[in-house]
Amino acid sequence: MKEEGRLLAIPGGVDDFREIREGGYYFVDKSELVSDIVNDRSKVFLFTRPRRFGKSLNLSMIDAFFNLEYKGNKWFDGLKVNSHPEVEEHRNAYPVIRLCMKDLVADDVEGFNGRLKLMLKSVYRGFKYLRDSDLVDEDLRREYFSVGDLSDMQMERSVISLCQMLEQHHGVKPIVLIDEYDNPVNNAFNRDFYAGVMGSLRRFYSLTLKGNPYMSFAVVTGVMQIAKESIFSGLNNLAVDNIFSNNFDERYGFTEPEVKDLCTYYGHPEKFEEAKEWYDGYRFGDANIYNPWSLLMYIRNKFKPGTYWASTSGNDILETFLDGLDDRTYGDLVALGNGKTVFKQIYPSVSMRDVGGDLDAVYSIMAVAGYLNAVPEGDDIYSLSIPNREMYKVFYENVTRPLKMDVRIAMRRFLDSMERKDVQGVEDALFTLFADSFPATLLKDEGDYQLILATIALGRGGRYDVGIEREAGNGRADIIMRRNDPRYPNIVVELKKSRSDDPGDLERMAEEGLRQIRTREYYRSLKGKTYLYGVCLQNKKAKVLFEELDL
Repeated sequence: MKEEGRLLAIPGGVDDFREIREGGYYFVDKSELVSDIVNDRSKVFLFTRPRRFGKSLNLSMIDAFFNLEYKGNKWFDGLKVNSHPEVEEHRNAYPVIRLCMKDLVADDVEGFNGRLKLMLKSVYRGFKYLRDSDLVDEDLRREYFSVGDLSDMQMERSVISLCQMLEQHHGVKPIVLIDEYDNPVNNAFNRDFYAGVMGSLRRFYSLTLKGNPYMSFAVVTGVMQIAKESIFSGLNNLAVDNIFSNNFDERYGFTEPEVKDLCTYYGHPEKFEEAKEWYDGYRFGDANIYNPWSLLMYIRNKFKPGTYWASTSGNDILETFLDGLDDRTYGDLVALGNGKTVFKQIYPSVSMRDVGGDLDAVYSIMAVAGYLNAVPEGDDIYSLSIPNREMYKVFYENVTRPLKMDVRIAMRRFLDSMERKDVQGVEDALFTLFADSFPATLLKDEGDYQLILATIALGRGGRYDVGIEREAGNGRADIIMRRNDPRYPNIVVELKKSRSDDPGDLERMAEEGLRQIRTREYYRSLKGKTYLYGVCLQNKKAKVLFEELDL
């Protein structure tokens, strides 16, 4: 896969199939999606996946294969779809109408309808040859190729009318492709014109897709599967493929063999394990999937790991989750951040109006949007987990974002110092944390300190399994950080709070904490290098004692 001895370029941000195939870019072959669609024979396909997981590129590939405008192209030479002879009769045999809803954002219903009308007028300009076709109904030509603005009714009927004219001219029913169908809904969410936008979209999509007799089939893509009663009312010919579906599970995102091939092609097969740690962890149907955008950016940046996917857009849904924290959801957050799974009822189809009042609906959106991995357990119950190191960092950064920079630095120093058995560093970091961030009124007992320190431990997401008040040995340890990676130590912390002003009490109670770890054997189930910390907190002062075991 080299061009004149040079490595093919990484297609970061390029989602046009033709440009990738002609421009010397690396292409992960998903062309069998075309044969899947031909053999499935559904009337309307809805593919929902997280953003930047290949939806627009795949839609461009579908356009390139079916669109009669590109007859005779060589873009599919050497690709897997050529092993499916049943698709040949469909190659470049249809007129194709392609709509992208990505830029249809506005501040009111009138603005949204105006932008939609402008987009539709632009689509019509691509078929201006119909205006002079004697094969096309004269009234339709006059109505839709006039210079005036479209009325609301013309807007809603514009695609079905264009389908009718294309069939009359070509003798073939066209294909309709709609990208990012849900973007206008997301933009209007929680705004006073939401109902108006939903009304316009419901009528537009219904007339375009429901029982359209002039259309061969349609492919629609988006992030979320918005409830049918909200936007696809009465559409019974809809074949939905979401993150829980099996039919097209490997067609979006990268599989493990594809990632190994990428690492090897760009000269670093040894980086595969790091790529897996950072960007694996998604499950679509029965397939284990890597985040394609982050993986490509990782390679493009000389195999430097980072939060590439999370940086491509806002994380509003995660902020909604964090803003709604109560005791139950805080416990869920701590569990997720420490590598645990939580079990929730998940519905692939969501109604956006439920999100504001039902925090559980946010879990559904977080799963379909790519923030959480969801594995079905039966009866609509799913085990949810943070999929990889990238998303652990996203969670941690959002949890700590309201804190001052020096406090965030202290949090990292606290964790670094514990891993390096730097007792003075642990004491200094604790003083900075509690002196600058948390008023004494919030630090009433050991449990308050436990929750704060456990939240800080989110910063080592995936590296440790962190437990609070966990059964261990002959009792319950305050904090146990069981390593998930043998390069790091296990860490056991016993917290004490001194209510005395006597400085000597700090030392005595820190020693008591260390002795309690030993006598109750909180480390019994741990293996390998293990660090024990007895910590006593006196208001905002801290005393830390340390012991190392090799278990």
